[in-house]
Amino acid sequence: MNEAPTAVKLNLAGNLLSITWADGDASQYGGPYLRHMCPCAECRGHSPGEKEPPSWQAVRDVRVTSVRAVGTYALQFDLTDGHSTGIYSYGWLRAACPSKREDCDATGRPTGHIDIPGPTTPGSATPGSDKPEGTTPV
Repeated sequence: MNEAPTAVKLNLAGNLLSITWADGDASQYGGPYLRHMCPCAECRGHSPGEKEPPSWQAVRDVRVTSVRAVGTYALQFDLTDGHSTGIYSYGWLRAACPSKREDCDATGRPTGHIDIPGPTTPGSATPGSDKPEGTTPV
């Protein structure tokens, strides 16, 4: 299954990233959600559970200022809090879509503890299927 999107749009005024996938499914991500869910080692550590992610309170006003492709497999964002090291693979983004998660509301705000999907390899058939132990299926 190809995880590459057919369209990526960043609405700066609305602070909303919209992705349309090849199968026609669509996902939307707010700036605070992307920052809170950042999969980088600075935010998560180098192994599961090594580091607590930034709290929702700390990131609730973060805005996305730009988005760029990383090769053919991921996106990277510049955020108003100065953070820009997260690389969000397409498989990871699809698995982390807030509208498909039970542990956050429609805006992506966590309703309790929220685990991020594990890493996915470009072109993997099942997004998040290689999650490390202790993560919540999405």
